[in-house]
Amino acid sequence: MSKKKWRKLKEFVAREMAAKRIPGVAVGLWYKGKRRTAGFGVTNLDHPLPVTDTTLFQIGSITKTFTALAVMQLVEKGQVELDQPVRSYLPDFQTADEATAVTITVRHLLTHMAGWDGDLFQGTGWGEEALPRYAALIAEQSQTVPPDTHFSYNNAAFSLAGYLIEKVTGQSYETVIGEQILTPLGMDAAFFD
Repeated sequence: MSKKKWRKLKEFVAREMAAKRIPGVAVGLWYKGKRRTAGFGVTNLDHPLPVTDTTLFQIGSITKTFTALAVMQLVEKGQVELDQPVRSYLPDFQTADEATAVTITVRHLLTHMAGWDGDLFQGTGWGEEALPRYAALIAEQSQTVPPDTHFSYNNAAFSLAGYLIEKVTGQSYETVIGEQILTPLGMDAAFFD
């Protein structure tokens, strides 16, 4: 990317931050073997430290990308099929609607098409029982629409996909993501805790 295009991208980021009132962001771009990075704004309005290209942010929803990649790696290995019901991998899986529990597929989890309320932000702790406990809570989520009918951002479905990864591999989600994605990509500054 030319210096002029990089400058224009940075100007665009600054304008969007101002328009959307975003306090801080880091941008990284890899193009034709060259890396460009920049930090904008501050880390926190209450404790404003400048954002740099090495600022650590909460891992949050970036794990959805990692989760989808890990599932697709399992698909490539023949260990998971996208159009198989989730119960093929998690036999005890329940939803508020039994018909959904039987028919929901791995693909539904990854495409935000599960149809249940995806805003399930209840902590279930750390360790090997955290994701099984979380998966059990999905049974209490209301089924807003039938699966595969509406796109709706679904955090809960991706947590369930993380649990599926654990069951298929016999390893913790964090171990799989670390060994299969973070380490090969050289992402040694990415952490789960």
